[in-house]
Amino acid sequence: MADLTMAGGPAAGAPPLYRGLRVVSNDQLDAVQQAENEARRRAEDEMRANQQQYVGLAGYIRTQWNMMVRHRNTIAGWSDRLLQAFRAFNGQYDPQKLAEIRRFGGSEVYCRLIAAKCRGASSLLRDVYLGADRPWGLGPPDDPDIPQEVLDNVQALIKTEVMTLMQAAEQGLGQPPQPAVVKERAFSLLEAARTAAKKKATKQCRIAEDKVDEILSEGGFYKALAEFLTDIPLFPLACIKGPTVRMVGEIQWIDKKPVQRFIPKLWWERLSPFDVWMTPGVADIEDAQIVERFRITRADLNDLLDLPGYNKDNIRYILEFYGMQGLTDDWDTTDASRAVMESRENPVMNESHMLTGLMFTGNVQGRMLREYGFGPDEIPDELRDYSVQAWLIGNYLIKVQLNPSPRRRHNYYITSWEKVPGTPIGNGLPDIISDLQEVMNATLRSLVNNMSIASGPQVVVNDDRMSGQENSDELYPWKRWHALNPTVSGVQEPPVTFFQPQMNAQELLGVFNAFYGLSDDISAIPKYLSGNSPGGGAGRTASGLAMLMGNASKLLQTVCANIDRDVMVPNLQNTLDMILLTDTTGLLNGQEQVVPKGVNVAMQKETMRARQLEFLQITGNPIDLSIIGPKGRAAVLRSVSQTIGLDGEEIVPTEEALDAQQDQAQAQAAAQGVPGHVQGPPQPAGGRGGAGGSAPPGPPSAPQGGPPANPQANPAPAANEDMGPRTNLFVRRPGVG
Repeated sequence: MADLTMAGGPAAGAPPLYRGLRVVSNDQLDAVQQAENEARRRAEDEMRANQQQYVGLAGYIRTQWNMMVRHRNTIAGWSDRLLQAFRAFNGQYDPQKLAEIRRFGGSEVYCRLIAAKCRGASSLLRDVYLGADRPWGLGPPDDPDIPQEVLDNVQALIKTEVMTLMQAAEQGLGQPPQPAVVKERAFSLLEAARTAAKKKATKQCRIAEDKVDEILSEGGFYKALAEFLTDIPLFPLACIKGPTVRMVGEIQWIDKKPVQRFIPKLWWERLSPFDVWMTPGVADIEDAQIVERFRITRADLNDLLDLPGYNKDNIRYILEFYGMQGLTDDWDTTDASRAVMESRENPVMNESHMLTGLMFTGNVQGRMLREYGFGPDEIPDELRDYSVQAWLIGNYLIKVQLNPSPRRRHNYYITSWEKVPGTPIGNGLPDIISDLQEVMNATLRSLVNNMSIASGPQVVVNDDRMSGQENSDELYPWKRWHALNPTVSGVQEPPVTFFQPQMNAQELLGVFNAFYGLSDDISAIPKYLSGNSPGGGAGRTASGLAMLMGNASKLLQTVCANIDRDVMVPNLQNTLDMILLTDTTGLLNGQEQVVPKGVNVAMQKETMRARQLEFLQITGNPIDLSIIGPKGRAAVLRSVSQTIGLDGEEIVPTEEALDAQQDQAQAQAAAQGVPGHVQGPPQPAGGRGGAGGSAPPGPPSAPQGGPPANPQANPAPAANEDMGPRTNLFVRRPGVG
């Protein structure tokens, strides 16, 4: 065949069979085969190396998850509590109890007391956290930093005033300034500057609040919060996760044509308590390692191939080995029962071919991360632990990254309706009133059975006297009974006998109502909080009902305190950190403080509004108005207008507008020569301690007129007084004193 391979084609005398074919020699075939074998060997070695590389970290995550599952299902036992709470909310008996009821016979009615209490509690919490009032806020620091230029101006002003007084003393026009007076003057100027800086920081926080609220709304935070508030009274724990960065598709209309774009956004979601595991034995959730179970489709996994940071080779292995039939090796003992109550497919069957995976958030030794592929610049010390986030499907890690949070805290926020000291797992309403639920169920079943039995007469048929011509099992009006005439001991017995069973409905209803009232006391969720009538007693009058509702809201304030402390504050702090890491507009400076308002909102809104209206009426006199001034009155009006659903910023003028009105009124009075008005130097724009008048622009002019008075007789400037150019504050002003 050597002659057939010349120039890559057949020889001149080759048979027609070889024409159009490329014929190679045996040596060339051997070389090609050897190259293919070598490439296959290299690929197998690389795959084997990758698998060995991921065994350490993947095995560690599997070990942690198995330990958490074993603790939750067998030692702690709160997996059963989750199932029992879910069954109580759906009005279902557990299988063992249902089998006992059916063995006895009778009604299977279920009193959904827990469901009613949970709905009422969720409604109260939604009114607090999803109402018109924002349940959080941003506040300035207690002692804001004063800009250096303001400090320089204050120092220059003090120096100029001291020099002026010294020159006047040398000319015999006064006494030299005393050190105590100079110190007091400097303190008053710094206090005014600090007040102006705090006002400016407060104004910036109001602007930042609106921007952060927009980010929360676009990221689904309030939707997740609504679902989270449903879980709190029901389960031993409720969990919300965020913020995480997610690529979100949006439609933008360009030239009247829709264009879909994917942009990164901060995202929040509610997690089911069934899908969250934590390190056993921790007292604070911040110290726990978290494992979350997630489910994705093959299409979702395909989308990850185009995103940076994901291991594309491992994703392709998953698509090849598990993409067609799915993967459900991360199953738990609660999955089957949970799927039935949620009306979903049993994940063990997995006919939809879903892929389940584990997301691990916790600390990992640096040596494992080095083996995975992190460099020395990211992992400088192999023996130290580093906070990471890892996604595991089967035995393949699809992504591993260092925790982006500068606080090195996971983004899972967990709290409970009733906190238990020493553990993040608390109690829900089913844990508190489950025994009352069982008693009321038994009472209601007995009531239904008794009413059904006592609804009509019981019939006793003497079969010995029946002639057999009729069906004794049928009973209807005007039925004719064909009876024989036997006697027993000379006494003739009736063929049919009727008797009426005793009706115990009133006694059973009394027991039911007694336990219903007891459930109000134990759960601290009275029925009148859900809109039902409170009955007699103090609830007969409006003031008495308001007093009862005020006392009942004390527990609601405790629950709101749990949510504020465990969820709102750490979540917003983490959100501010993420914004500071990515924002370039300078909206935040890192000194803002998160102010939770859930407890305040949980208080009686009507009482607060009434007190504000009373304050307006009380201060509506010339004496009080001269004390609080127009700005103080405007602040109260803004607060009252916002509580009644009006936009206070649109109704009440701003501080700058009030300053302009005051300056205009003073100018008009001076032009008209109003008696008692002394025309002074012109006021700078934005003065009086506003956001733009915190820095003294320069030294004051020299005193004019007579000699300077005693500097000790001059009081310190007020906190809301501007620091603009005026006459020397050490010199008595014209018309003063």
